[in-house]
Amino acid sequence: MKKIERIALCLTVFTVAWLLLGRPAADTNANARAVNMADLGPAQNILLEGKDGVLTIQNQANHLAWGDQPTARAWSMAAVHLDKVLKKLLTNSRFLEERSQFEEAANKQNADFERQMEAIKVKYGEMPKDNPDLAKGKEEMQALYSQFQKWNEGVSASQSKLMAGQVESAYKELVTAVDVVADRQKIDVVYRFIPAAAPFESAQIGDAMVQVQARTFLRAPESLDITADVMKELGLQD
Repeated sequence: MKKIERIALCLTVFTVAWLLLGRPAADTNANARAVNMADLGPAQNILLEGKDGVLTIQNQANHLAWGDQPTARAWSMAAVHLDKVLKKLLTNSRFLEERSQFEEAANKQNADFERQMEAIKVKYGEMPKDNPDLAKGKEEMQALYSQFQKWNEGVSASQSKLMAGQVESAYKELVTAVDVVADRQKIDVVYRFIPAAAPFESAQIGDAMVQVQARTFLRAPESLDITADVMKELGLQD
């Protein structure tokens, strides 16, 4: 074989070998992905040296982990303006109708008490002070007023119970919507918050302190706020 032919054959062999051996093997893993040449990895662990030792970073269930404990994870976080969403929910027609029916029944009963009191006034109001029946009228009025006070206390308790039930119901709807949005956006932790810049709705020191405590974040990126997404899931207008 001539020298030039041997050189050509060697070049051909090297070319074929490079194509077969130099080309990356196909990844048969079900989760295979195209690797960008600028990517670092893949790797099982990343070791970071420090003055207190070596920190091992791993991928645990698609979360950045630096230990075996479940709390040693980096979690995706977001926040929802709870007060804003709850107030919007409580203006829902079904909640308004329930409160309206309660108030209508209470006003009707209150008007009945007022009619009874007015009737007693008419019956005994024109009597002279020395009339023996006047004492009976005072007793009737006192008895009716006692009934009214007892009824009024019951109405206040029932109204408070009604509102507490509505708030609980609205809160559960909010949590359900948060779960849907969080699952969709792969968010692990969702905080409730009131924006630090929101005006205080209080004139009393106690209420003002509650407003302060409700502001979970003194400062946070706007991208953490998923309130608009949750309201959209609930069908509420911003």
